[in-house]
Amino acid sequence: MDPALPKGLAGVVADTTSISSIDGEKGELRYRGYAIGDLVRNASFVEAAGLVVDGELPDAAGARALEDALARDRALPPAAADVLSRLPRDTHPMTALQVVLPLLDDAASKSLPRLACRPAQRALLFSIASRLPAAVAAWARLRICREPVAPDPALPIHADFLRMLRGENPHPREVATLDATQILQMEHGFNASTFAGRTVASTLAPLSTVLGACVAALSGPLHGGADEAAYRMALAIGDPGAAPAWVDAQLAKKEKIMGLGHREYRVVDPRAVILRPMALELAELKGLGGVVRTLIAVDEHAERRFAEQGRRIRANVEFYKGAVFAALGIPPEFFTALFAMSRVYGWGAHALELWDDHKLYRPAALYVGKEGRAIVRG
Repeated sequence: MDPALPKGLAGVVADTTSISSIDGEKGELRYRGYAIGDLVRNASFVEAAGLVVDGELPDAAGARALEDALARDRALPPAAADVLSRLPRDTHPMTALQVVLPLLDDAASKSLPRLACRPAQRALLFSIASRLPAAVAAWARLRICREPVAPDPALPIHADFLRMLRGENPHPREVATLDATQILQMEHGFNASTFAGRTVASTLAPLSTVLGACVAALSGPLHGGADEAAYRMALAIGDPGAAPAWVDAQLAKKEKIMGLGHREYRVVDPRAVILRPMALELAELKGLGGVVRTLIAVDEHAERRFAEQGRRIRANVEFYKGAVFAALGIPPEFFTALFAMSRVYGWGAHALELWDDHKLYRPAALYVGKEGRAIVRG
C-alpha cells in the first residue's frame, strides 16, 4: 500500500453534496444546514424526510402531501408479498430486504429515465420508502409463523409499523421515540452504504437497484450491525456494576467495543448525546432500564480508560439505538432493517442529487502488482 494513499479512502473528497454536513472536531451533524438536535426537537419525522429529500422543510401543506404519499402506497405489491412468504424462515432480515426491495416498484418505474426526471423519481422514492416498513414487519411475523398484518393508512408511518409488527397499537411515547431515533439515522454523508448507492446510481441503474446496493452495504457488521452487537454486549455483561471489569478485560485483550468510536467524530457523536436519555426513558417505561444503565456504565468507564491513553473515544448512535429498538419489542436481528427504513430517505436523496448533476463514478487505481511477465512454455 502506497503510504500516500489513505487506507479506506479516509479523508478523500469524492464528490460534492448539499444534503448533510459533519464537523467531527466539534461533534456536529446538520441536515441541509439544520442542526440534528434542532430537527429532533422541532420537526416531525415526515418534515425531516422532506427536508433531506427536497432541500427545504415542507410547509403545512407540503407535510400533509408527504404524509399522504407515505400512506397511500404502504401495502406490499403481490409479488413482494409472495416472495417473502416463500423465503426460508432462517433468512436474515437484511438478506430478505435485499431480495424484496427490487419488487417494491414495478417494470414501468424501472424504465423511468433517471436524468431530468426528478419529480417522478422523487415520487418513486417515497413509494418505496412507504412500503419498507410493511416489508420489515411482514418478515418479522412470517419468521415466527404469524400472518402479516395489513397496513392502516390512517396511522402515521411509525405507529403503523409498530402495529403491523406487534399486532397492537403502540403507546404514543413509543412512537415519538421511534420517530426521533429514525430522524437521527436518516442521513450521514458519504458513509459506506450511501457511497455504494451513489456509485450504482452513477451507472443510471433503477432506483430500487440503487437502494438494494445500499442495503447490501449496510448489512455489514462494521456499518449497520453495531446496534445489535452493542445490545447483545449489554445483555452479556448483565449488570452496570460488572461493566468496568468487562471494559478493562476488553481493552487488555485489545478487542473492539462495538458502538464506541466513529470515523467521523473526534468528540462524542451528537446523535448519541440526544439518544442516550431517550433510550433510558423508554427502557425504564418498558422495564429494560438495566440494559441502558449497563451501556452507560460501559460508555463512561471506557471514556476514562481511553482518556488515560490520550485518546478521545465515545459512544456513537449505534451504541444506544439497539436498546431503544429492544424496548419497542423489535427482535435484535431486525435492528439494522429499521436503520434501512430510515436511511432510505438519505440514500434516495443522494441518488436524486447525483442524477441532477450526473457523472459516472470511475476512480483511478494505483497498480502495485508484478510487471513485465510473460508466458514461457518449454
